[in-house]
Amino acid sequence: MTNDGSQFLDGASLQRTLAGQSLRAAAARVEVVENIRSTNAKLISEAESADNHFLIAHQQTAGVGRRGGAWQSPPSGNLYLSYCFHTRQLLSEVALMPLAFGVEIAQGIESKFASPLSLKWPNDLYLKGRKCGGMLLETKALADGLMAVVVGVGINVASHPNEKLLGRPTTCLQSECQEPIALFEVALAVMSAITLICELPPREVSQRLMRQWSKRDFLLGQSVVVSQGSGAAGTTVRGVALGIAPDGGLRIDLGDTTEIFYAGDVSLGHVSGHANVPRTE
Repeated sequence: MTNDGSQFLDGASLQRTLAGQSLRAAAARVEVVENIRSTNAKLISEAESADNHFLIAHQQTAGVGRRGGAWQSPPSGNLYLSYCFHTRQLLSEVALMPLAFGVEIAQGIESKFASPLSLKWPNDLYLKGRKCGGMLLETKALADGLMAVVVGVGINVASHPNEKLLGRPTTCLQSECQEPIALFEVALAVMSAITLICELPPREVSQRLMRQWSKRDFLLGQSVVVSQGSGAAGTTVRGVALGIAPDGGLRIDLGDTTEIFYAGDVSLGHVSGHANVPRTE
């Protein structure tokens, strides 16, 4: 069973449903596996032949989160999805994609389940002040100026990690919704959002992002702390988040000036996040 509330996914059913949405979606390969070390790592290793390829796992044993840390991926009805596509876009254009993916994913999920999702720069999904998902984007240079881009998306659908172990509030979609949430519908919403953004020209992605990000900006107007580096060489600044710049950086009002940050830990009390600068090979 796939789209009736079951938490087991079928690649063929997802592919048939996705196919009617666009030419890219119709041509996409959708693969579902029971268990894998990391969906992102698998697609990066097969990047040359993995164009327009979705890989979804029911469980990951070595999922990767921010700063290379482990992304907890138990076999409990959550979404662990990666997508690879080939492009000749500039890295600066590709760097906007995780932000744009986040906006479209949040809209897609909210339209289906009325879950008011917000976005914490640069790559986290929040539900009622608690983290429920995140993204990781990686790139790999191919021949003839081509680049493979792999975006990984993890969403807590049926369960969430232990808050005490993570040191931050977490939640899952099901805990905030009275009606059963089908993993199939969440996967389809994420896949639809990704293919939509990939079909748009870079200029339209940028314009769409700048119009929509502020509506879901978890940090906007909040006092934040940005920490960069560690130990004696580390720096910490405090200011007020002003939203994102056109190139995707985080704008911070430091009182006497405004600076744009592209890397570092951004914290808001107990809520923190690390900038996801695209990783390359």
